[in-house]
Amino acid sequence: MKVVTLTINPALDKSAKIDEMTPFDKLECYDITYHPGGGGVNISRVLHRLAVESHCLFPYGGKTESIW
Repeated sequence: MKVVTLTINPALDKSAKIDEMTPFDKLECYDITYHPGGGGVNISRVLHRLAVESHCLFPYGGKTESIW
């Protein structure tokens, strides 16, 4: 089975670890990781883990201006 996913609004997901969460204190984060995200991207990533072939489509364009 081949699947094509469509991602209109991709994202860059960022996560980190902390040792303790206390109210009103600044969190000291470490082990920061970045992962591609957004609806179609997340689905394609899960399908890849399940050994299902998929293609993630992200239509994009450059600067939009009036040509007239």
